[in-house]
Amino acid sequence: MLPEELPELINLYLKGTCTPAQKEQVEKWYEEHQFTDMEFYNHDEGLIVDSAQRSLTILKRKILSTQPERAKSIRLLYIAAAVILLLLSVGLMLYKNFSTSSGNYYVNDIAPGKNKAVLKLADGSNIILDNAANGNLATRSGIRMTKTKDGQLVFSANAASDQNIVPSNGHTNTITTPRGGQYQVELPDGTVVWLNAASSLQFPESFQDGQQRRVTLTGEAYFQVARDTKRPFIVHTDEQDVKVLGTHFNINSYKEENAVKTTLLEGSVEISFSKHTLILKPGEQAIRRGENIQIHAVDTEDAIAWKNGKLKFSNENIHELMHRIARWYDVEVVYEGNMTNKDFSGSVSRYENVSKILDVLESTNTVHFKVEGRRITVMQ
Repeated sequence: MLPEELPELINLYLKGTCTPAQKEQVEKWYEEHQFTDMEFYNHDEGLIVDSAQRSLTILKRKILSTQPERAKSIRLLYIAAAVILLLLSVGLMLYKNFSTSSGNYYVNDIAPGKNKAVLKLADGSNIILDNAANGNLATRSGIRMTKTKDGQLVFSANAASDQNIVPSNGHTNTITTPRGGQYQVELPDGTVVWLNAASSLQFPESFQDGQQRRVTLTGEAYFQVARDTKRPFIVHTDEQDVKVLGTHFNINSYKEENAVKTTLLEGSVEISFSKHTLILKPGEQAIRRGENIQIHAVDTEDAIAWKNGKLKFSNENIHELMHRIARWYDVEVVYEGNMTNKDFSGSVSRYENVSKILDVLESTNTVHFKVEGRRITVMQ
């Protein structure tokens, strides 16, 4: 197909009056030039426009280097119009046609998770944090518990001095997020913790006891530990202990993942399990499966994307990915037939409805979905 034929073919295509052969020509040209890789751009129309602008810049260079002055202007306008029309009309038309005719079937859509958690106090009473009013919630062991207007739970001294803080004597609080929930909490020592969905953190009423600050985690959390050289901060999971003085790190210890991942962003951490001890450096991730542990360099932003509002996946199989979707969207996932061996990579906002990410995955043509109520069926 000659460039001169392109605008007319596009016009016919958009009107729906082109022949099957002409339709095939336009779609083949579109696929070959790959100006807008929908899977790569996650169907972001803003990125598609950026791609068009880059394509026009390249065309300008080629035309200006080969054509006489007057012919340059005419040719440039001609090709530019064709490219823009193709990208912004045909490209988006193809996307919309694809979306409505995809193999996905949605009886309903499902909203993303939000700030939801329950705080269980040492006396056994529960405070549903997402329903609680902002302000002072309770005071225990000289520590005031406050819910801030931005939804954060803060534990702080009830006076300007630590003198009124008493030892917790083994009394602990536990904050738990359900599936479809997340929460941020500032502990009595100033350490800030972001809890992911389906996670819990148990911690003492105060850190006045002993020579260490010890908490217990299930699920996933990001820690920004307040520095205290006299009292190391220890995070205990079923599989290991992580000891730090003051640093930033992420721990993923969901049981269904069959691995514990510890990712260090800054500072240093000491990981101990069984009779083994090792040190992580910034930019490293330790993955422990049973008695085996591997350490390798990673992009730390991938590990904490969930904290920053992104659902980011890199070379994950469909089962790993659906585990995360199930926890964040609070859904049941079932599988029909054999599943693809393809690994998926991409990134979407964590605050989109579930259909957004399912459409992105379905665009690979290797997997399809059915959403009914709070059940997602995965099909090849």
